[in-house]
Amino acid sequence: MEKVEKSLSRNALASGLQTENRLICALVTYPYLARILRVDQLGQYDFAATIVSWAALVAGLGIYAYATREGAKKRDDPEELSRFASEVLVINLASTLLAYFGQAACLLFSSKLREYGPLIWTLSFGIIFTTLGCEWLYAIHEEYGYLALRNICFQVLSLILLLTYVKDESDILLYAWTTVAGSAGANLINFLRLRKYCTWFLTWRFSWQQHLLPILVLFANSLVDLLYVRVDVAQLGVMTSDYYVGLYSVASKVTALLKQSLGSVIVVTVPRLACLYGQKGGEFFQKLARQIADLLVILALPAACALFALGEEVVILTADLDFAPAAGAMKFLGLALVFSLLGWFYIAAVLVPARQEKAALLAISIASVVNVSLNFLLIPAFKEAGAALATLLADLVTCLACYFLAKKLARLLPSGKKLASSLLDCLYVTGSCWNLSVEVDGSRKGEIFVQSRQKTCEAVALTI
Repeated sequence: MEKVEKSLSRNALASGLQTENRLICALVTYPYLARILRVDQLGQYDFAATIVSWAALVAGLGIYAYATREGAKKRDDPEELSRFASEVLVINLASTLLAYFGQAACLLFSSKLREYGPLIWTLSFGIIFTTLGCEWLYAIHEEYGYLALRNICFQVLSLILLLTYVKDESDILLYAWTTVAGSAGANLINFLRLRKYCTWFLTWRFSWQQHLLPILVLFANSLVDLLYVRVDVAQLGVMTSDYYVGLYSVASKVTALLKQSLGSVIVVTVPRLACLYGQKGGEFFQKLARQIADLLVILALPAACALFALGEEVVILTADLDFAPAAGAMKFLGLALVFSLLGWFYIAAVLVPARQEKAALLAISIASVVNVSLNFLLIPAFKEAGAALATLLADLVTCLACYFLAKKLARLLPSGKKLASSLLDCLYVTGSCWNLSVEVDGSRKGEIFVQSRQKTCEAVALTI
């Protein structure tokens, strides 16, 4: 197979378009759902989605990161890649079956989870399609243009189904089915096109240990990462109520979409960095890693300032006035965006290609302990704002720890010129956003926003 060199800028553009389409769909979806389902129902949905995310994690193990890293080194050898892909797919099918059994056991023995049973089983229907979709194979070949086109089509289809069938509060299960339909359809198309890239076959006769050891290390990274990414919702659901989960969900989903948009450059460079490191291209590896780190700082700092300055406005734009108390959480999560992106970059684009999964696991484990501990301290007093503040501090710990681990492999501090330019952008963005906030403040902000700001300040004061 002739090696096809794809442009990183073209791949980044394709991934960015896909994420921007997701953001546009979200700007249509969230206000609509906020008015139809209200805060409590959205809280129920997000709690169920959090439980399913644990099952999806078990099903996925660390296979995506492992297959992308190791497969990128084999993509010029069709026979070797076919053998590798077949073995990885069999492991993934086995882990998916284990995930379904584990989820069934949890629902059987937990009365709390059984209340969300229909939602959980509906959302988990998409797990098997994710496994069969083998998206890692398309990442190996850097087929981000195809992935973007596929995802955009099915995101639009999911949006059409949502607007057509979800009409009142009782339609929360239909909302779950519209979500699953989009992801399942996209992965089904993936599965039907697999033979374009490899000749796969089902076999149990191979060295499982060869794959499982590094996969399980990456799985541990993903497990601990999910622990401090999704544990906020789980702890809020257990320690408070669906109402506060609903508030936090709006803030976290907006920042997550922005993170995915800005982080699209990370996604498309991981296979290239893995290939460069595997080919001992140290100079090119460091040059590309430094360029990506500079770009992330230039993009993330102004975006974080905008979210902090316009927290209330963003909440109302993406949801409804009833969700206004989530403004405090939005501000904290906006600031966390910078540290979250850099930590993601250090782990996915530097440490994992360099086979430093255990070092990354240590950093994420420490941050997870910080996050869970702070949640127990802050959530009872400050609810969703406390959970967001805990996330901010955990992301800071992750970023610092991963930087010190990654700096041995690549010089990753942004250049002084780039940093100065980004700080100037921050001043401009913050000033513009505050002016905009002042202009609209008198028309619709009332006591509820004052309470939100007070909650934010109290949470910061307690932490300090």
